[in-house]
Amino acid sequence: MELKRFEEDRKIDPASLDLVAATQSDVFFYWAQKSVEARMAQDRSKLKFELVESRLKVQARSRPEDFGLSKVTEGSLDEVVKTHEEYLAAQEIFFIAREESLLLDWAVQALEQRKRMIEVLVTLHGQQYFAGPATPHDLVENWNTYQSGRREQLNDSQRRLGRRPNGKKGIANEES
Repeated sequence: MELKRFEEDRKIDPASLDLVAATQSDVFFYWAQKSVEARMAQDRSKLKFELVESRLKVQARSRPEDFGLSKVTEGSLDEVVKTHEEYLAAQEIFFIAREESLLLDWAVQALEQRKRMIEVLVTLHGQQYFAGPATPHDLVENWNTYQSGRREQLNDSQRRLGRRPNGKKGIANEES
């Protein structure tokens, strides 16, 4: 598996969602095709492995002395074949092919998740989730400004009613 390429292909750049979304099908198809090729290689190696096993069993039955068998039984055939170098080599090739196939199956699943994450990010972008204020808010300063504006409005309304801003009755222009 091309791990370096896969690492790059599975990344999502939120700043270029349009490009990521536009290339998703190509990226997915590339890795799906690799997965199919790996599955075919696994199937071919399994077939070769089974052929080696069958051929060795036939040889052991026809010439048991070459395999160190004095008596041919199914159990002894299995044991002698499973320890043969050719069998072990074919089995190792099959295991490697199976590992590659499984990794690529998981890669395809990861790209399915990538597709879903692209959809989620596009939805969030459409809801302006990533849009932020041009300048950061200073909540304390904004609150103090708001409160002082409200106090001024209240004082103005009190003056209009002929009251002093501090709450005492009387004419607003009078000094006590």
